[in-house]
Amino acid sequence: MLKHYTTPTGLTILVQEMPHTYSVALSYLLNVGARHELPAQSGISHLLEHMCFKGTRRFPNAQLLAGAVEGGGGYLDAATSYEQTTYWAKVAQPHLEQAFAVLTDLVRFPLFDPRELEKERQVVIEELRGTQDSPDEWVHTLLQQSVWGPEQPLGRDVGGSIESVAALRHADLVQFWQQHYAAAPLVLSVAGNVQTEQVVALATAAFADLPLQPRIAPIPTTPTRPGRTLYAIKRSSEQAHFCLGFPAMSYHADQRWALELLDTYMGGGMSSRLFVALREEHGLAYDVGTYYSKYADTGLWVIYASVDPRRLAEATAATLEVIQRIAQAGIPDADLHRTREQIKGGILLSLEDTWSVAGRNGGSFMRYGSVIPLEQIMAELDAVTPADVQQVLQQVVQPAAMHLTVIGPGKQLKRTQQLLEEFTI
Repeated sequence: MLKHYTTPTGLTILVQEMPHTYSVALSYLLNVGARHELPAQSGISHLLEHMCFKGTRRFPNAQLLAGAVEGGGGYLDAATSYEQTTYWAKVAQPHLEQAFAVLTDLVRFPLFDPRELEKERQVVIEELRGTQDSPDEWVHTLLQQSVWGPEQPLGRDVGGSIESVAALRHADLVQFWQQHYAAAPLVLSVAGNVQTEQVVALATAAFADLPLQPRIAPIPTTPTRPGRTLYAIKRSSEQAHFCLGFPAMSYHADQRWALELLDTYMGGGMSSRLFVALREEHGLAYDVGTYYSKYADTGLWVIYASVDPRRLAEATAATLEVIQRIAQAGIPDADLHRTREQIKGGILLSLEDTWSVAGRNGGSFMRYGSVIPLEQIMAELDAVTPADVQQVLQQVVQPAAMHLTVIGPGKQLKRTQQLLEEFTI
């Protein structure tokens, strides 16, 4: 059973006791990410996350930090996204207190040694270069840029650019940390073989001197750029990697479950419509899928694949044909039932892992201010009808709003652009 506790200083604690397990997963979730950055600060959230691992008050260097968790067979990591930053650890139950000490020091007492900053800055720049050298990764960032433009956070890489990261100063990092970490509205989410009372006692003591302030809202998005846009980077490669994206609804929208069902039906696994059409029927692609990125005030639905550059137009046409067919004919009842059970089964299977449970609980609270009960999620999925899915497709797939990004040799771009211009639903 999930237990929810708030300390006198405002720290939210979520504990899911799973006594049948041997592990405990802990995560701190902070309301800060790339959507809290001005253009000159682009990448600072991600760089700050890296710097927290370079040494803290109790663990003054990276080796001591990592060894304190890995020495017990555990895992320690972090991730920065557009709207939040997460620090997490998963350890065997006897090492709970050590993992808690490490994570708490990471978010409360990083040293920010200027010498370490210069080294880690270069590490992050190499990370950015690695992404740009990987077209299957970089094409997704280009889609964000095409849809929203680099003037606003959603149109920029979460990690920033090489130029913006190179320009960040030590004082910028400290100031950003003081604004977004020092008194941030933290959520501590824990799941596994643990007693709630133990977690509450540890957290209450650790944050007794830190009154937390209200959360800072992300920078609002402005309208997306005009669509029917093809944004291509010509590069010598064996494949053309493409993303076809459509602006969508936020994670607060009532239609989000209809879009989740559409997303899974279209690209969620080997039985999905796009996988069958592009891979099984036409032999166009090995890698094809879809995803739905949800934010506080907007979203993006994306189809991606990698194909022979000489068959880019054919793959685009096949993709648009599948969309058009479903927009006109809808989704059969049997297919909707199968897709619904696929999502439900994935959710239920994830609840066997302590990290998945801690992540689900913490993520839900960060978005909605509460952990949405599993029964409510299942009921909302059951309530979606074939008409709802068809309607959300017609709402999201607006030809005048679609963006296509391509990285590859540049073959068939003119014909592909023509297909975008001709597409209707």
